[in-house]
Amino acid sequence: MKNKKLLVGTLAVATLLMAACGSSKQEDEGSKAEDGQTKVSFAWWGSETRHKTYIEAIEAFEKANPDIDIEYEYSAWDDYWKKLATKAAAGELPDVLQMDLTYVAQYGGKNQLADMSEFLKDGGTIDTTNIDKSLIETGKLDDKLYGAAPAMNSMGMLVNKDFLAKDSVELDFSSYTYQDFEKAALDLKKDSDEYGFVDNSDNSVLLQYYLRSKGEDLYKYNEDGKPEVGFSEENFVSFMQSIQDMVKAKAMPTAEVVTNIKSFDEYPLSLGKAGLYQTWTNQFVTFTDSAAEGVNLSLELPYDSGTGALSYRPTFFYSIAETSKVKDAAAKFVNYMINDEEGAKILGTERGIPSNSEIKAALYPDMTDIEKATADYLENIADVVGDPSPIPPMGYSELNSHFKDVYAEITYETMTPKEAYDSYVAKAKEIFEENYAE
Repeated sequence: MKNKKLLVGTLAVATLLMAACGSSKQEDEGSKAEDGQTKVSFAWWGSETRHKTYIEAIEAFEKANPDIDIEYEYSAWDDYWKKLATKAAAGELPDVLQMDLTYVAQYGGKNQLADMSEFLKDGGTIDTTNIDKSLIETGKLDDKLYGAAPAMNSMGMLVNKDFLAKDSVELDFSSYTYQDFEKAALDLKKDSDEYGFVDNSDNSVLLQYYLRSKGEDLYKYNEDGKPEVGFSEENFVSFMQSIQDMVKAKAMPTAEVVTNIKSFDEYPLSLGKAGLYQTWTNQFVTFTDSAAEGVNLSLELPYDSGTGALSYRPTFFYSIAETSKVKDAAAKFVNYMINDEEGAKILGTERGIPSNSEIKAALYPDMTDIEKATADYLENIADVVGDPSPIPPMGYSELNSHFKDVYAEITYETMTPKEAYDSYVAKAKEIFEENYAE
């Protein structure tokens, strides 16, 4: 059994990490082992379940491709991005890396990710025949493709229909508006420890969806390729006013409640103390698994779903480093991780519902009922999904943190919606100017 240099868990010491990173420089000399194999380094974040299935899939890939040797390392989310920043600064990014949508501009915009367009064109190494075109477009920035999505999700509404029924609240989830949603959340408020609606901890996605339902977005790129805010004051203020009104009526909690939740089974939704929760579809399985006994959840359309506000979103990308000396072999590995049926059966749905429709069909018979419901939902919205939002600009992570702050102020009633708008827009302009200076 071959010795893997990059076996790194979430609690590994820093010296091991640095030693692991060092191997890529030796690979640059030809990226060939003594036995003639091409070495491809791969890094990812994830849970222990992902670590185990990835390693098994890697071994299956190597068996089918004995000329390629995959060296790997893995980490928890926070550690992953710290290590990646260090490696990027040293010019030592792994050949293949998991990439989150939020960071594509940061790495792609600095020419640290390879343009994968040549590998995805007709007859290219990475087959996209069975992947929705709009999902492929999510990896594009300035006409360059920086990632390929192995799995997908979209926005959904998790609903405790028993909770709604006990308060005689009815919603037609096929055609309800934001005003219907807000009224239902207010009507569901009965007891001090129950809520009509519980917000997502990543609350900017709630604003973004609302803006998309109005034909706007959080950000857009001008003719020079520079980002700017993509929304009107009216729509931003309207959303924030609605949040403040619902919190004031105790129909939803202050930011403190969700911020202090340590696990999914502590959410009011999981405990049967909330009726509605807007989030990504891949969390349907997680919340169902975390729900208390007797709490039954369903996955429904979010409000104003026919406006184009819905879109397909990658759970993450596989990207290839621009510094990689083995891009062809790296692309072959990426293709396997997205399109190979044997590999897909090993990986299952832990990454989300497969983006490849044929792979999804192959896995469907063995999915749980909740996973099947999620897969069905994603297929059923195909006729109403709109174009994806642009890739988040450089500095967006910092801007998103600022939004969390002003959103919290809104829930505490220590800031007005207009003040929140002024603060967010000012911060956006500051961050965009800093990251996109001439």
